[in-house]
Amino acid sequence: MINILPAQQKITLKKEYALRRLTVALGMTSVALLISFLLLLPSYFLSQVRANIIKADLEHSKRILDTELQPEAVTNELSAAIRDAADLKPFVPPDSVSELIGIFERKPATISITSFSFQNQIEQPVIVLQGKAADRESLTAFGKSLEERVEFASVELPVSNFVKESNITFSMTVTLK
Repeated sequence: MINILPAQQKITLKKEYALRRLTVALGMTSVALLISFLLLLPSYFLSQVRANIIKADLEHSKRILDTELQPEAVTNELSAAIRDAADLKPFVPPDSVSELIGIFERKPATISITSFSFQNQIEQPVIVLQGKAADRESLTAFGKSLEERVEFASVELPVSNFVKESNITFSMTVTLK
């Protein structure tokens, strides 16, 4: 094949071709950047709006805390809420067997529990306690203290437990609500 272009023109054409390729690449890059910038604008505006809303809420909360509530008032309110919750605790049924065991751990020192049996019956769960009491009075006081609790429907303390006057081996059946 015959080459009719001089070498100088070939170099000029190669430079123009490289320049055109560079122009097209830069044009495509700028179009891609412009499109990505346009696609990011909505999320930028949404984040600005949310930031302004959060700032307004924060300023409103600070204003309320600074003007309306004093630290002493907040402390008093929290203390009152804790006392109210503690007052309501006996009226809430226990959630687990471990909470029930905790009730029996707060017994008089003259009572010792040797056996604790939990029977989850269909109608009402039953707890059978066996142990030793120092005397009749402490055993009856323990039975009455259990009867007064709202968690228990009934406490059965058989008369046979009171045969001895001291060092009594007893058995007690407690029915849960």
